[in-house]
Amino acid sequence: MLLEQLWSQNLSETRWDRYVIRVISWTEEAVREALLQRRVAFNLEDYILDVFVPLYDSVSIRAWWVKIKRKKNIFPGYILVNMIVTNESWYIVRNTPNVTGFLWAWNIPVPVKWEELERLKWVVEVKKEEFVLNIMPWDYVSIIKWPFEWNEWKVTEVNESKWIIKVIINFFGRDTSMELDFSCVKVKK
Repeated sequence: MLLEQLWSQNLSETRWDRYVIRVISWTEEAVREALLQRRVAFNLEDYILDVFVPLYDSVSIRAWWVKIKRKKNIFPGYILVNMIVTNESWYIVRNTPNVTGFLWAWNIPVPVKWEELERLKWVVEVKKEEFVLNIMPWDYVSIIKWPFEWNEWKVTEVNESKWIIKVIINFFGRDTSMELDFSCVKVKK
């Protein structure tokens, strides 16, 4: 089920609720696949309706300005399940490999409130695409564009919100601070 469909459905028209399940970190996608397979194997399609891992796109900029796109989990160790809780569906979900349990109160699974889902929707929209550049202050970078491309320069400041770094270059025998765009440099390892 797509993310937009998750919020477009009206809660008052349905008998099911959304629940948060704790899983072992970095196994969220495997647990999702296992739950979808188990619901078919145990004939619970009417009770376990969907399994959702909230993800966002992250783009890392590596040396030589190579962009690497990855999906990152917003809540590592947690997934959302749309389901009707019965003894059988609850047992199947709890005993899926890498599932540590439901978020609950007094041994009863607690459904996620609509307001919390709206906040999750906002987080997913804000983090549509996150860029990460592995440049830290005092790293050495090489400028790709002329006329300063022949040497390594020390980074003094990184401003990720504006995609600008400051480097100190030696210009006519004098250290000078220069602002550069992330696309103008490559990191020296």
